[in-house]
Amino acid sequence: MPINNKAILNISKNEFKKICSEYNVTIREGLLLLQSIVNITYTELFFTELIKLSYLQYCKFIEYITRRSNSEPIAKIIGYKYFYNNKFYTNEYTLDPRPETELIVDLFFKYFPTKNEHLKILDLGCGTGCIGLSILLYYNNAELHLADISKEALKIAELNAKSLNVINKCKLIKSDWFKAIHKQYDAIVSNPPYIANDYKLDKEVLFDPHEALFAGIEGMDAYNIILPVAHEYLKNNGKLFIEIGYNQLEAIKKINTNLKILEVKKDLNNIDRTIVFIKN
Repeated sequence: MPINNKAILNISKNEFKKICSEYNVTIREGLLLLQSIVNITYTELFFTELIKLSYLQYCKFIEYITRRSNSEPIAKIIGYKYFYNNKFYTNEYTLDPRPETELIVDLFFKYFPTKNEHLKILDLGCGTGCIGLSILLYYNNAELHLADISKEALKIAELNAKSLNVINKCKLIKSDWFKAIHKQYDAIVSNPPYIANDYKLDKEVLFDPHEALFAGIEGMDAYNIILPVAHEYLKNNGKLFIEIGYNQLEAIKKINTNLKILEVKKDLNNIDRTIVFIKN
């Protein structure tokens, strides 16, 4: 008998919980996966006692929950993640946006508080573009250059710029760090790779691209490239906002640079996470 793809399946809340338990997936994760398939909000799903799914939707849900049971991140499965209250598309070619990276955006607004300020900004190693685009949305007269060595990552950054309706204020540049950069900026933002090559990461993290995670024997390769020359790409009093890894602050302070540290900001785990440099 042929399968009726339009058949409606009624799944009770208890049945849903049982499915999640069988796949060792939490209820919250199951609801997030299901929300991306059906046109219902998370809150509505949470309080729904009887979930109605087509056969195709049910198959998609089982596919998703199977992938999650194999440690694949939810963002990689559903193809997006929220960052600074905005939806950003992501995939296997981009680092998923992290909550701690929002510190860069917070600090940027602190040092550039004027909404109408004319700013030229570079998001270096942009990935999804979540940092630069989150910043760009706030300013009326800003211009953003999104630079990444990966052409596939730049496609996602472009998709996000279009989705957020700011593509007309953006320029995409394929560049190995500063190699294809020929301008000076009011500000540079960057979340470079900073994990040592031999560091053992959770399986879930390894779904992110290798080049967005690892940076040499000590995890310092990107900083050793960026910091010695960053001043050449900043205007006078221009600022660099850069994320760092656990216990890397002292090593970074030893890198020869013409920039001065303005501030070091800790994350919610009390780890030094973001440095603000200034050219003066």
